[in-house]
Amino acid sequence: MNPFSRLKQFFEIPDARPGWFRDLVLFPFLITRLVWVLVGYFAYGNYVTNPSYEKYFKQGYFLTKYFILDMFSRWDARWYLSIIKEGYQASPDMTEHYSNMAFFPLYPYLVKSLGWLGLDLPNAYYLLVGLILSNLLFIAAMALLYRLAIVELGMKSDAAERALFLTFAFPAGFFFGSFYTESLFLFIAVAAFTFAYRENWLATGILAALGVLTRSQGAVLVLALAWFYMERRSWRLREIRASAGWFALAPLALLGHFYYLYIKSGRVFAVFDAQSAWGRLSVYTLGDPFRNLQGPSLDVWKIDAILFLLFLLCSIYILWKWPLKAFGIFAVMMCFLPAYTGLLVSMSRLLAVIFPVFLLLGQRLENQNAYLAAAATGFALQAVYFAGWVNYYWIA
Repeated sequence: MNPFSRLKQFFEIPDARPGWFRDLVLFPFLITRLVWVLVGYFAYGNYVTNPSYEKYFKQGYFLTKYFILDMFSRWDARWYLSIIKEGYQASPDMTEHYSNMAFFPLYPYLVKSLGWLGLDLPNAYYLLVGLILSNLLFIAAMALLYRLAIVELGMKSDAAERALFLTFAFPAGFFFGSFYTESLFLFIAVAAFTFAYRENWLATGILAALGVLTRSQGAVLVLALAWFYMERRSWRLREIRASAGWFALAPLALLGHFYYLYIKSGRVFAVFDAQSAWGRLSVYTLGDPFRNLQGPSLDVWKIDAILFLLFLLCSIYILWKWPLKAFGIFAVMMCFLPAYTGLLVSMSRLLAVIFPVFLLLGQRLENQNAYLAAAATGFALQAVYFAGWVNYYWIA
């Protein structure tokens, strides 16, 4: 059987609606991207601009003069681009000054593409490659999530459909189409659980290793997958086989990355030193993690705090009620890890990849009015968030 036949067979999902990939993945994918582009063109310059970043308006762009690409490239995108073009660089004092060593290598290295041949390519080329990569990975992640929900978890097709649409409508959903790692990590996480269900531990171990090279939360994915492995064996140590050894790929990959950064910087814990420059893992932030919520008006941080509480409660419910606790472990730890750093910003972006919560909401929001209200509210916030993002407001 050729690879295309295998892939077609893999996605032949019992009880799925005819044309599910077109209707549930491609159609909302195209609609959301169209809305983002329209919002971006309308909002840029017409929205209340962020006076702290007036220089970018005067310059006319952030990373490239091609606005259709530039609107999806803000903030952390510049650091990924710097890894692509210049490699990892240590700042003079990494705990005080920003450096790209705070960021993980898989996404920028995948985007680097023809740059490996030594070609000096323009920013727009790398942004285009990265945006294509992010969007294709998101399409693949949504298809895998639908299959995981119905085939492995035994959910009804209408519940799986709601889970997908809520993911598309999530306020920070536009990060799945941006020059960021969200789509890559979501794809890796969903694919890893899919292969774990199929007990293909080699593929699971490889995906776990790719996860830790994508972002710091990859360690949570490894823990959840290892928990899944033991759950499938009812926690009987005598049932452990040599296949468990594939999980060693993840720490080996991470140690290899840490060693490379050590060679470049002379610091053993270069990643953590670099992240502390952003105010994470510091005494100040741990002592007052809620300082961003103290303003008098409703802002993105307060909305994110509400979303965080919702996701945390849903994650605890998953851990309590779902038979396989690995999904709950993944969800709860993915909520706690960014909060533990002591800086409650970027929460909505970090929550966007916690796919078990979307699956739970798809199951529980059976009331059509409640479901439509949640989806409409999320998508309206997404448009507002993206308008702010395009105009250089820190959204996540």
